[in-house]
Amino acid sequence: MGLTAAIQRQSRRSYRLSQLSLFGAITASGAILLSDHTAAPVTMSALLSMTAIAGSMFTLHHARRGIYQRLQEAGSAEAERQRLLQSDAVTGAMTRRHFLETLEIALKRATKTPTSLLLIDIDYFKQLNDSLGHAAGDAALVHTVACLRQAFPDCAVGRLGGDEFAVFVNDRSLAWCEEQARKFLALISRPFRYSGFDISLSVSVGAASSVDRQLDMAGLSQNADLALYASKTSGRGRVTLFDEVMLSERRHVRYLERELRAALYLDHLELHYQPVVDTHGVARAMEGLVRWRHPVRGLIPPGEFIPVAETSTLIDQLGEWVFRRACRDLPRFDGCRISINISGEQLKRDSVVAMMERVLRETGSAAADFVIEITETVATEATDDVVNRLDRLRALGFRIALDDFGTGHCGFNYLKTLPIDAIKIDRSYICNLGSDRVAQVLVSALAEVGRLRGITIVAEGVETAQDLQLAKAAGCDRFQGFFISRPVPLAAAAATLPAAKGDPQALSA
Repeated sequence: MGLTAAIQRQSRRSYRLSQLSLFGAITASGAILLSDHTAAPVTMSALLSMTAIAGSMFTLHHARRGIYQRLQEAGSAEAERQRLLQSDAVTGAMTRRHFLETLEIALKRATKTPTSLLLIDIDYFKQLNDSLGHAAGDAALVHTVACLRQAFPDCAVGRLGGDEFAVFVNDRSLAWCEEQARKFLALISRPFRYSGFDISLSVSVGAASSVDRQLDMAGLSQNADLALYASKTSGRGRVTLFDEVMLSERRHVRYLERELRAALYLDHLELHYQPVVDTHGVARAMEGLVRWRHPVRGLIPPGEFIPVAETSTLIDQLGEWVFRRACRDLPRFDGCRISINISGEQLKRDSVVAMMERVLRETGSAAADFVIEITETVATEATDDVVNRLDRLRALGFRIALDDFGTGHCGFNYLKTLPIDAIKIDRSYICNLGSDRVAQVLVSALAEVGRLRGITIVAEGVETAQDLQLAKAAGCDRFQGFFISRPVPLAAAAATLPAAKGDPQALSA
């Protein structure tokens, strides 16, 4: 209310000056009339006094009108400012700040009744923006809020940022919240029409309640966020309720994080290699795959510790360790490139480019001897900054490979815009080439695209001689899988050169 208060103070000063002027004119007029009874001077003085009085009254009248008008304008401006602070301009939902303030107040008041918080993320929102444009993205945001309000009437709905929303519910059980959330999932999955397109949305929901825990806002938000993370990692498009086990899992993650930090410091990690061969069975590249040999737990699979590293800056240290070790091992693979995996979390920071330049300089290695692999998920969620970093790495001489193609929502249009030199087709297609017509069409089409655009096509997951023969027939250039070789330590991998494990006749057919 600062603007309104300032105008009020200024207007009061103007009004008082007008009152004083009027009072002075009346006093002067009365004094003249009482002190002089001469007709002509009295008349003239009276006229002058009355003129002054009239002028003061006129001034006072317009001052009051001005004050009223300015107060109205200030009130309107203040109301608009408050509306912008409290309501999201695109969706009309509460802004993040207003929602969190309202939630905090509700938690303080509801000491004996439950307050539930639901966090909502739109799945694959970036792909929608990329394919149909930001106007379609805004329409999806508006549709999401409309569905939330329909599923949760009389509940606070806020937009926390981007495609993230939240709902808090007072005095309702968590079971009721789950039921309404499932109704919301059903509503949001129904296509809505936009500019000639039918758009269907998928969302992930995490829910938590303060009942029996007397949580503050930070604790409730943490629990709802853990539940949302569980929804995302379990396949998206679902609602997950917070469970105490999630806190145990969080503690386990922190334990792994501490142990991994020690492993990096004590050099308890290993780099195993799996060959990528050509149609003649000759190894053309070696993919470096990190392994963690824990002194107590033994070999910990990368699927367990890499996601932990990605939740902190440990992924940057792990990425540097892998690249530095690959540079050290490169002379053992004369004539072969080494392929390494780069996390999407690393690509979110400019430091990844600087780190790789520095390691190349310190080890005397050449970027042209390395392939950087990124997953399809990283590609579909790549921002302009991420693409720019990939361009810079490619300009240094690194080759870029798109890994696990076919597991997500990466369409052929991405192949036109992303700076890639190779595509690794996911094993789920390669192992089904003999029975799945869709797999046959996809692999053959990719092979043709690769031929036209000069992109190497790698068949992953080659586990049988039939897989190898069918992948060759479909037009793939390179092959990788257990049939050729499992990932093995450096010495064993170097011993496979120049040809990889397996039947040479089968590999060269």
